[in-house]
Amino acid sequence: MVREHATADRYGELVTSQAYRRARVAKAEVIWHLCGDRLLRAKRPADLGAGTGIMRAVLEDKMGKPLYGFEIDISFVEEPKHMVGADVERLPLADGALDFVIMNHLYEHVSHPDVLFREAFRVLAPGGGAYVTAGSRLAVIEPHYRLPFLSWLPRPVASAYLRLSGRGDSYEGIRFLTYRPLTDLMRKAGFVVHDITERAIDELLDRTRGRSWTAAWAAAGSLGDDTRAGLLRLASPQWFFMLEKPLTRTSDATGSGDD
Repeated sequence: MVREHATADRYGELVTSQAYRRARVAKAEVIWHLCGDRLLRAKRPADLGAGTGIMRAVLEDKMGKPLYGFEIDISFVEEPKHMVGADVERLPLADGALDFVIMNHLYEHVSHPDVLFREAFRVLAPGGGAYVTAGSRLAVIEPHYRLPFLSWLPRPVASAYLRLSGRGDSYEGIRFLTYRPLTDLMRKAGFVVHDITERAIDELLDRTRGRSWTAAWAAAGSLGDDTRAGLLRLASPQWFFMLEKPLTRTSDATGSGDD
């Protein structure tokens, strides 16, 4: 079940702010850059855990066709067109009903991420795909409450840290994973996993973070491809993936070397 977002803490204030709306529009541009071609080709696309619907609405305008969003907390929705109230762990869809889905920073907000990925696999037709943006438990600054090392801590300690900071009462609804457990869940659901994090950084870092970060990333290229990829798995605050549902189901889908 997706956590209710509109809470009376710092995170709740964030997601109802104008800064958040601007950030969602910017995020939609990132998604469009990385998988706009897939969205244009898709006949039955959807945004799972669509949140406010802001990002979904921007992408729908670019596509020129409906992009349905599924969100459990309808009170949180600001752009209601083509939004459906539904739990992403139990989607009201037939097997194979969709051919492309977006899961943008969703897995950490559900009770059972393994169920989320199995459900996404179920509703995708063979040959369908999914775009996933995923945060890391090892991110130095936790993205929802902007506190150092918050997601590193055991849950009771993290909740106490939140209360001491004055930014919230409980850290029970957010469940980040590290790289290997996360990608293992995707594969066990049946997906072929392609890590496109390096591509995203190569193509978007200058636009999203500025030239100083781009220069630092270029310098990291001297470490070699394998070393740089390993550092990203360990130290990147977020990762980008494209998932594929094979045309025929295997017992445990494996990657193609991209991850």
